[in-house]
Amino acid sequence: MMKKKSPNTKIILGIVGGFIIALVMIPVLFALFTLIIRPEIENVPTQILDIQEELEIESLDSYYITVYRSKTLDFQTIEFERYVIGVVAAEMPALFELDALRAQAIAARTYALRILEHNEYILDTVTHQVFLDDDQLRERWGSDFDIHYATIEEAVVSTHGIVLMYDDELITPMFFAMSNGATENSEDVFSTQKPYLRSVASTGYEDRDDFAAIETFTIDEIKEAFNDSFITADTITVLEYSEGGNVSKITIGASDYTGRDVREILGLRSAAFSISSKEGGITFTTYGHGHGVGMSQHGANAMARNGYDYVEILQHFYQNVLLVEKNFINGE
Repeated sequence: MMKKKSPNTKIILGIVGGFIIALVMIPVLFALFTLIIRPEIENVPTQILDIQEELEIESLDSYYITVYRSKTLDFQTIEFERYVIGVVAAEMPALFELDALRAQAIAARTYALRILEHNEYILDTVTHQVFLDDDQLRERWGSDFDIHYATIEEAVVSTHGIVLMYDDELITPMFFAMSNGATENSEDVFSTQKPYLRSVASTGYEDRDDFAAIETFTIDEIKEAFNDSFITADTITVLEYSEGGNVSKITIGASDYTGRDVREILGLRSAAFSISSKEGGITFTTYGHGHGVGMSQHGANAMARNGYDYVEILQHFYQNVLLVEKNFINGE
């Protein structure tokens, strides 16, 4: 005859059974909960991801690169994140908002790694990115070196390893000083269409003294610059503007040019300009400063002043990109 279980035995078995059921059900419930409330990672563009094996680098902290120094005409080996500090310091004013500097650090880091995918070294000029070493920064900043360096270093260290990616590839994060109120589509300035380099609004600095600049040339100077002796004030006509407000097509004399052509030939600050003629001279009034594609640095600073963080700034100027934190340590 089977013995009847005592009340204590029933209680013990009940507790054990409940514990076993809990062990089985908790992971299942957690997974269902995650699927319900957690959005897919691909649908969260502001998510900073940790991915692996994008570059064959064991550790970013011990990664050294080669930079060609245009001043000394030699090659210099530099620790990578130290290089990023030198680029941010050279490319953006140290007095800018911290999140603007962080955005610049990520753009500079991404740009450098993108270049190094195809080149063995980086140029320290605008051909790639301007880089200044400590001696050059001491010369630039003087007695403010320590405080400015600490600010730039914080911007770089606080974004350590973060880069910009689109469609699983590093982007080419172009940047420039100041737009005329909107950035440019990449194909309207350069030859390649990039889906993340779209025209977007960039404002908040129009009251700056250097937002607009005036350059006046005599007709003879225009003739010489364009190698066209038949140019007159009446033969200079703007025909088209780009989506971002730059001059995209202009007739000068017997030929048509892009705004970029005119900017480069005459040394103008930007291709966003208006033209007027007076007493035999031609006046170009330019707005903004730079080629106009990608991140407007003054625009980034204006956004940071208005409370936007570096993620929001970068995803405004570089459309639909992901901020990816690369973990190179131990090959991860």
